[in-house]
Amino acid sequence: VLTLQRAVHLLERLAAVEDGQITPLGKTLAALPVHPRLGRLLLEGAKYGIAEDAATAAALLSERDVFLRANYRPGDRRTPSHRSHNDIADRIAALDAFAERGATVPKSGRNLDRDDALGRALLAAFPDRLARLREPGSRRALMVGGRGVKLADQSAVTGEEFFLAIDVEASTGEATVRLAAGVERDWLPRELLSEETSVSFDEAQQRAVSQKVVRWDDLVLDSRQAALPSAEEVAAVLAPAAAANWQKAYPTDNENLNEFVTRVRCLNEWIPDLGLPVLDDAALKNLLPELCLGCKSLADVRRAPWLQMVKALFTYQQLQQVEREAPERISVPSGSQIAIQYAVGQPPILAVRIQEVFGLMETPRIAGGRVPLLMHLLAPSMRVAQVTADLKSFWASSYALVRKDLRNRYPKHSWPENPYEALPQKRPQRRPS
Repeated sequence: VLTLQRAVHLLERLAAVEDGQITPLGKTLAALPVHPRLGRLLLEGAKYGIAEDAATAAALLSERDVFLRANYRPGDRRTPSHRSHNDIADRIAALDAFAERGATVPKSGRNLDRDDALGRALLAAFPDRLARLREPGSRRALMVGGRGVKLADQSAVTGEEFFLAIDVEASTGEATVRLAAGVERDWLPRELLSEETSVSFDEAQQRAVSQKVVRWDDLVLDSRQAALPSAEEVAAVLAPAAAANWQKAYPTDNENLNEFVTRVRCLNEWIPDLGLPVLDDAALKNLLPELCLGCKSLADVRRAPWLQMVKALFTYQQLQQVEREAPERISVPSGSQIAIQYAVGQPPILAVRIQEVFGLMETPRIAGGRVPLLMHLLAPSMRVAQVTADLKSFWASSYALVRKDLRNRYPKHSWPENPYEALPQKRPQRRPS
């Protein structure tokens, strides 16, 4: 099946078949007693006025290269000064010279228009053998079909960005091109070129880039930067790139977002029956296709309205439940609204100055009363003086020792013997002298 597909594809490139039907040119080629390639070579040669050269080329290509079995080897490294545009033209020139005076070297005065006509005819016959040098000065190239090839030492073709790999010796690695013919870019019929604008993610720039690519079959002839297409096309490329580069795409510095996500994750552990949306990394990544609309880079993705998108996953009632069961802040006796510190898998922390919770008998609880806050009771220096999840027990036992120590270190602050009845203080106040 694969062989048949390749054969049909070649006939299409030779313009012998179109849409599964044989063309008038195909019928003409079928009437010639030669391979369709050579038939197309003969017809193109006649069209360009070089029928004799085309016939000689067809004869040469029908047999093994006789020049490689003779003393004359056009591109032999023993004659490094000889460089050529077309190995087939060299052989025809050698035959012409031999016919005229028995010489076995190419004629120096060969008509360039004649050579160009032969090159164009060969291109029509071998459209699937076009190759492009991997880099200037190299003898390695990439051929239609994605195969790597290398010009053999005996090929005199040198410095041609594009060439036809006419005689190719198969191998497990790069194939060796024994006969080649240079191709000028402007020889390629525009109607046989395909042009498309593609979008990809540039890892180095961390952004979407667009390239306008011109191809002959599947061989890239030219690639240059182009304007980005629609936002949807860019997002389709940027979203998977952002998922793969999650640490660079997710806004870890967005405190409001991360605080909300953490609160929800904690609530899903504490009260799973609330049925809140799951906000794991997979769920957040599912938002990327929409978040990436209008973005061009990972930096843009980080600046996208993440919190708005995340909250859109919740109903109004669910958002109210989050605020009620896992509030951002909690009121303490001093009147201050103190932020609660959340971390998945750990108890929530309330870090508050001791003076602000005088009179508070029980440890505050959240999540419907299921989860007590771990209280970090702070000294006036805002350093932790005591950690407790049982405030009532702290007042009754440990407070006296803590009071003695802190009273000596911070004598200007209030340290009442009875914290139950003392007035909470929002700001540090000096003790009466």
